[in-house]
Amino acid sequence: MKERQALIFGVNGGLGRAIADTLASDYAVTGVVRDALAFERDTVQTLIESDYSEESLVFVANTMKTQGHSYDVVINAMGILHDDHLQPEKRLQDISAESLTRYFAINTIIPGLLLKYFSGLMPKNTPAVFASLSAKVGSIGDNRLGGWYGYRASKAALNMLVKTAAIEIGRTHKQAAVVAIHPGTTVSNLSRPFTSNTPDDKLYTPELSGQRMVSVLAGMTADDTGQFFDWSGEVLPW
Repeated sequence: MKERQALIFGVNGGLGRAIADTLASDYAVTGVVRDALAFERDTVQTLIESDYSEESLVFVANTMKTQGHSYDVVINAMGILHDDHLQPEKRLQDISAESLTRYFAINTIIPGLLLKYFSGLMPKNTPAVFASLSAKVGSIGDNRLGGWYGYRASKAALNMLVKTAAIEIGRTHKQAAVVAIHPGTTVSNLSRPFTSNTPDDKLYTPELSGQRMVSVLAGMTADDTGQFFDWSGEVLPW
């Protein structure tokens, strides 16, 4: 039985599943999904269903606490760039309250709630990592092209939540690293409509991205907390 425990939110996505597959050799993986029946467990030892409402997340977290669960690695692999009703805005004129609300609901608000309710499930006296998948386009300092208003803004807001939470969590979990990480441009349903002009050597499979991120996270210490990394371990500007 594996002693180290990992908890992945959004394990049904391409990156979430790839991260689970990579971690499974050394960790007992618990995955959280919206629809458990539509997910093949494979390397996920325990599967939990949640609609990611605050009520649901409170129930899941409280159940885990009651059962004495503790997680050495917690990963938020959730995010949205587009769907049937949502597309990245190219111009200011494309912004709408509806689109901004949806971007922030999934890319910012849910990750904030995950930090609130699940960071306390990390061990206090041993090394631990809480990582949220962010995006380089969420970097304010690196923004040179503009566009993608809602996605950029929601990821920038996520980065601020991570930075701020890292300070607070560090007071009680002194060996924890709370970080944001950019996986690189990965072949997935999220990125597929926007990668036609991406060079092949800059477009990665979910398996490769998952392996790279797990490798970076495995080397994290408390000295890294509150930072924004890419898949190579490089620190990105906020």
